Amino acid sequence: MTADDAVWLRLDRPENVMSVVSVLWTATPVDASDLRHVLRDRMLDRHPVFRCRPVVRAWPFPSEWVPEEHFDIDRHVTCDGPSCTTAGLQALVGGLRSETFARAHPPWRVRMVPYGDGSAVVLQVHHSITDGIRLTQLMVDLLDPAEPGDHLTPAGTHMADSTSVRDLLDPQRALEASAELTRTAFRTVTSVATLMTWSNPHTAWTGRAGVAKHAGWGPPVSLAALADLGARHHATVNEVLLALLGGAVGRVLDRRGGSPDDLAWMGPFNLEPFDPALPTRLGNRFSLVLAVLPLHGDLAERISIVHDRITRIRGSWEAWLTAGTQRLIGAVPPAAGEPISRFFADKAVGVLTNVPGPPAPMDLCGARVLGSVGWAPCSADQAVTACVFSYAGDVFTGFGTDGRLVGSADALVHAFAAETSAALGDTAPSRPVVPARSTT
Repeated sequence: MTADDAVWLRLDRPENVMSVVSVLWTATPVDASDLRHVLRDRMLDRHPVFRCRPVVRAWPFPSEWVPEEHFDIDRHVTCDGPSCTTAGLQALVGGLRSETFARAHPPWRVRMVPYGDGSAVVLQVHHSITDGIRLTQLMVDLLDPAEPGDHLTPAGTHMADSTSVRDLLDPQRALEASAELTRTAFRTVTSVATLMTWSNPHTAWTGRAGVAKHAGWGPPVSLAALADLGARHHATVNEVLLALLGGAVGRVLDRRGGSPDDLAWMGPFNLEPFDPALPTRLGNRFSLVLAVLPLHGDLAERISIVHDRITRIRGSWEAWLTAGTQRLIGAVPPAAGEPISRFFADKAVGVLTNVPGPPAPMDLCGARVLGSVGWAPCSADQAVTACVFSYAGDVFTGFGTDGRLVGSADALVHAFAAETSAALGDTAPSRPVVPARSTT
């Protein structure tokens, strides 16, 4: 087990379990035996880590994955229970966000329940197995294109431009490369200064995290409409979504006594280019960067601020510096690593993820997938994890909240819907989360 993977076992706490939880729902029921077959064939057989249990050894000995002697898929996969309403499914997901794993067994589980006219499948995987980008790729591997010939969108990754030896040997290119390196160095200094000196303002969400967690998500929004909005503001869809999310947080905190002008979040930054062939071992190859989002002002102003701040981060070496810090936390004795981890975790209110999914409809065991959302874990006393997932021309946004600090995720779901509605007007009507005939 690498230090990048072991760090997530170190960070595991009852108040913030280090697992990634995702849910998808289908238009028609998924057969339980078919689901087990797909999981065996495309997950267990391709990635043996799912048959292994983590063995954590005292420092300085490395932790490792050890095959479970009597592995039983039925210990991990449950396909029963009464039909869920949307509220019931969100309660199930929230409960799994606080459910720990016994280290005597591989740290993952799948829960499938009837939902609407179809099924809902919840996948919980400990972060020590893999990161969110690779887990999304794995989820896509479990699916089939609804139409032959459909192509899948690779999970997005942000990589800094590299300077080649050829650039340095050519005078003109060398001059341009030197100027770019100077700009990158300046951005890095600025980003690191922000990272080291930033302290989130006190809000109604400040305090000690509890064990109970919640989850919620709203109707999808048209990706094309968000792209049009971004084009009007010379920004990416991601930057638009971050500006909308900041406004939603401001709305909720204003109702709870007031909100600051800015609030910082941790966001994942991928360290490797996308590879459509998932590595057998999976693992973690990302870092976390600090994204400070504005909570007030009109949308155009917020988008402009987000654009400038995200551009600075992407054009710096901050991600590689924080990646080294994460590796250090996983390699040094816990007594030294845990204070470093808490120092950085306390700078953020929570975690933000934005993962592109397939652009065309997909099927799970022959059942059409209608939507999906998934949450990264929080750490220390972080209060909120927010996720954005695009699928088949729609964007799904969900929130995972700490029960003690925030309470139900409903207020954030409604506030984000209000922000989106105000931004898009009548250009992008949202569609229902489940089929019209379902019980909600």
